[in-house]
Amino acid sequence: MAFVKYFAILALFFATALCPACSGNANSSANSKAPANANQATANVNAVRSDAGELGVLVNVPYDTEDIVWKEYPSQKRILAVLRFSPADSSKLVAEAEKIKPSETISISSETWFPPELTAQGEMTGEDSLTGRAYPANQFYQEPYSNGRIVRVDNTDYFVLDLTAK
Repeated sequence: MAFVKYFAILALFFATALCPACSGNANSSANSKAPANANQATANVNAVRSDAGELGVLVNVPYDTEDIVWKEYPSQKRILAVLRFSPADSSKLVAEAEKIKPSETISISSETWFPPELTAQGEMTGEDSLTGRAYPANQFYQEPYSNGRIVRVDNTDYFVLDLTAK
């Protein structure tokens, strides 16, 4: 009988000692997950995206794209996108843009997240830059993004869209 009393007291002691330890671990693990989730949310803001529908909510995309990658820079109120259109749609896009303003030859920096064809073309120049013809991007404007240009990369159907909010 003394053994049962001793065992009951010992079990009660360990149960009360371990309960706070269990709840402390749950809180500390929840707290340790919060910064990881916050970092993940921050990373998602800077993530490269490839959803045309998602971009279409922010800017007007006048033709169906064959390839698309884009990135939003909220602190700069800027969107940078690489779009590839069919040859027919590329010609239409250029013709409509030239009605607004004649094009000009420019050089732009190639980003690491650009499609491989463009990054390879940029590396061939030795300066990680792409040359192309710049056009007004009026066809893509949608509030708040109502300022910018679109550049057709030489010898491709790729366009680099660079829009900012006023």
